[in-house]
Amino acid sequence: MRKFIILILLLTSLKLSAQTERTLTPVNWKKIEAEAKDNPQHIKTLMGYFMKVDADTALTADERILAFYGSTYLGKGVLEAEWEMLKARREGTNDEVAVMADKVLAINPLNTNAIVSKISYYRQVATTDPDKAWMTTDSLKVYAVRLQRILETISMTGDGSRKHPFSVTSVGDEYNFVNYFLTISKINRQMVVDTCDRFVLGETSQKYSAPDIYFDITRVLEIEREMFK
Repeated sequence: MRKFIILILLLTSLKLSAQTERTLTPVNWKKIEAEAKDNPQHIKTLMGYFMKVDADTALTADERILAFYGSTYLGKGVLEAEWEMLKARREGTNDEVAVMADKVLAINPLNTNAIVSKISYYRQVATTDPDKAWMTTDSLKVYAVRLQRILETISMTGDGSRKHPFSVTSVGDEYNFVNYFLTISKINRQMVVDTCDRFVLGETSQKYSAPDIYFDITRVLEIEREMFK
């Protein structure tokens, strides 16, 4: 875990802090849902810029938020595919996980669990097969930068307090944000509080010093309900 965190920090520059004074940009779910319904191509275009390694700098905070959170309204079946990928993580080989991650990313290319799985895959290939290390560098950078941008976007939406929770699209977003953005690996407890997940943290970091952190799971609950319709 620690080596993976160091890898992410080396490949990306995660400079935003969750607890500095800054302007928050809360997610307007109704507005994003309406945009996805009326103008899905706009979201797809923003997603394209969001994912290009050298083309994201022109996007505003609102555009980044629309790209990331709006992506969840464009594809169906991502939760089932993600569950299969997580099962492969527990039981399968790294190659099998990578194949399942590609299936998730085909539905939503901004799914953080799938992105982390691809980073892990390329990192293992580079470690176990030195002859292929040079081949993995660009791919590793693509996914690391994509993860960086997603986590930075999540950080724009809140400060981790109950009043201003960070907005997420999946449970994976929560853990990946805590682990790879806040560089905190110890989570003592997790509980649902209204429409939020609350994590009681087992440690702090330079990026986050509060004992707990709240995530708005409005969209997570919606996706779960859609799955069982």
